[in-house]
Amino acid sequence: MISILTSLFAPSSLLSQTTDTRRQASLTIYVTNRTANGTATVNDEVLVTIYVQRKPTQTLKGNIDSQGKVVFENVPTGNNITALPRIKHQNMMFNGHPIALKAGQTVFDGHVEVYEVSTDKSKLSVTVHHFIMKVEADSLRITEYMRLNNSSDMAITSAEKDGNDKTKVIEAMLPVGFKDLALSKYFQENALVITKDGFYDTMAIPPGQYDAEFSYSLEIDSETIDIIKKISLPTSDFMIFSSLDKGRVKGLGDSKGEMKSADGSSVEYFSFPELKAAEQIKFQAVGFNIKKSNSNVLIILSVVFAMIAVLVIWRLRGQKS
Repeated sequence: MISILTSLFAPSSLLSQTTDTRRQASLTIYVTNRTANGTATVNDEVLVTIYVQRKPTQTLKGNIDSQGKVVFENVPTGNNITALPRIKHQNMMFNGHPIALKAGQTVFDGHVEVYEVSTDKSKLSVTVHHFIMKVEADSLRITEYMRLNNSSDMAITSAEKDGNDKTKVIEAMLPVGFKDLALSKYFQENALVITKDGFYDTMAIPPGQYDAEFSYSLEIDSETIDIIKKISLPTSDFMIFSSLDKGRVKGLGDSKGEMKSADGSSVEYFSFPELKAAEQIKFQAVGFNIKKSNSNVLIILSVVFAMIAVLVIWRLRGQKS
């Protein structure tokens, strides 16, 4: 009888112990304003989203006290449970690093850095910009790599807004006819607005340097593809890399040389130092072999047969008359 009661109440007792352990856990978030002579962060709103197996389950809310911190009690812990802190300063959200809320631990700390917010985009630039071209199936695949630079000690947003009140912080102007845009680094899909001319990022950029990378395709629909690349920010070093056969890039002058790619193929490159915002680089990729698609062949055959049918009808009418 005792063994039966033990087996019945053991799960309940274990659950109670687990719950008690979780209720004892506390999470302290510290905040630091990294802008020189920045405003105080007292009463800034803090949001902590709890993730269980990478899925958000709840959001804790609090405010920074006079000591530059906020404490959350009764924080859940366990395997695959993490916390992501965010702080709203000057109407701008700043993210901290994820915090693993490991089972058995009762005290956790996190830290978030905030900055004063500026709309002065003159401090934004690109130190290195690579424009890489290669052929994939019936498309010219282009990968762009940019090292973004914010030389100030403030988070920079923009005074320019679109019709939906979204800020245009960093713009990327892409060649006409681009498609299949894919983001690899820095840019986040939910923060981008894509247009027929390219895209712009709506998030403020904190101080420092950040590597951004994205790619897209241009359809190969003729022997020559005209490409115009417009520069969005002052750029210290812009380079075009072509894995096409030598001499198939026109309009850029003589190349600076060739190098070997990771797969051993030869890559021709061109260099353009110190470009200003709004400058354009115009060139052509030439020498493509265009294969007529089956649909085009069918259209041509249909026209031919239609003409034959008209001729037959005309002759038959002539014979009857």
